Amino acid sequence: MLSGTKGVSIVVLTAAVLATAACGGSAKKAPAPSPSATQATQTTQTAQTTAPTSAGSSSGSLTADQLSKLLLTGTDEAGYTYDASQDGNSVTSTQDVVTAGGSACQTFVDAQEALSTKYGTTAEVDRQLTKPNDNHAIQSSVMAFPSAAKASAMITDLTAGIKGCKNLSLSQEGASVSMEPSAIPELTKAGQVGYIDYMTANGKTELMAADLVQVGTTVSVVAIDGPLTNDPAALQQMGGTQLSHLSDVQVGRLKTAQGLS
Repeated sequence: MLSGTKGVSIVVLTAAVLATAACGGSAKKAPAPSPSATQATQTTQTAQTTAPTSAGSSSGSLTADQLSKLLLTGTDEAGYTYDASQDGNSVTSTQDVVTAGGSACQTFVDAQEALSTKYGTTAEVDRQLTKPNDNHAIQSSVMAFPSAAKASAMITDLTAGIKGCKNLSLSQEGASVSMEPSAIPELTKAGQVGYIDYMTANGKTELMAADLVQVGTTVSVVAIDGPLTNDPAALQQMGGTQLSHLSDVQVGRLKTAQGLS
């Protein structure tokens, strides 16, 4: 597994779960930024939001630099900020092998991480946005593929994997990891799949809700992760209102960048 902040990959979710455990059950909160740091972050976010995006590379796929300008920023969700220096820009080329769960679960993991040896992923950018005194994080990612057919195949495989995989186990970053994915019916349709995932690392569980949408030769990924909860309002926000809104924002940018809107 390559390093870097990966939108819904197992490595970043493992880190989130272990961070929650290290903080005694509450997710790690970002320290209050200094005025100069806040101004620098806002300047960076404004620049990335307004920077023009060119049509794409000669192969028809958007480059990592172009994709990075389409990710979510602090202007998309009040109170959330990000550190551009921590953005990830590497594709996943090494398979995370499941040790329990079978072929459907391996299909799920490969598609979830847009495995380049399987889908030919040409570029990926990933960003995490956090909010002071809030234990939920927003994960924003975009993957580019050599063709719309490859992007579609990733979504198709992920949908099939979620349907056939009830729980899986693997090892990541020295931690024993188990996952229980299930579809969000309202967000699952042609070219789109939404799901929730209960992920446990070394006995500590985190909840994640994600929405993936194919847009031309790209796939938009927006996920919200946080501590395990049964609160209906929190679940509705994670898997419904907030998730759908942010996903629509990122999808809209990808459509514009590819001349699809």
